[in-house]
Amino acid sequence: MQIKAIVFDASGTLLDDIATVWRANLDTYVALGFDGPKTLEEFRTRFKLPIPEFHKANGIPPELLGEVEKKFRESYPRYAPGVKIFPEVENVLRELKKMRKVLGVASNIPTLFLREHLKKFKIDPYLDVISGQEDCDEQKPSPRPILTTLAKLGTRPQEAMYVGDMEEDIIAGKRANAIT
Repeated sequence: MQIKAIVFDASGTLLDDIATVWRANLDTYVALGFDGPKTLEEFRTRFKLPIPEFHKANGIPPELLGEVEKKFRESYPRYAPGVKIFPEVENVLRELKKMRKVLGVASNIPTLFLREHLKKFKIDPYLDVISGQEDCDEQKPSPRPILTTLAKLGTRPQEAMYVGDMEEDIIAGKRANAIT
């Protein structure tokens, strides 16, 4: 079957944002009196999806998850200028559009931040659909973010490819029945 659509993860795939996420997370944990990964390398090793599971694994009680999300969203803009785009992303997206592929993003990044980054790097015009954290009630490794994006694209999973950088992305893509 021919691939009609390609859906990308954003964080770690299109966007190099790990240092920003780590710093905002560290600020959040400190503000709430918790210890989190102290170094970028420790964060890189310990981070997992869905995000609430990561927080629980770091000792955050379930009743504080809402507060963690709120504090993270307050801290994130301070570090957002450090987000970069990976070098070949724009060229790849341009070439895929020339091949008449429909393109989407299925990300756990808060939707507002996600859209701001994609616009800042001028890659949003290549994307037919952008789905962030608020666009789906589940996070990867659930297939729902990918399936939601594919539904918006009007594409069946069997006609789609999903590209991500984490084990949870691969699990989500396979669960969605997309080439992963």
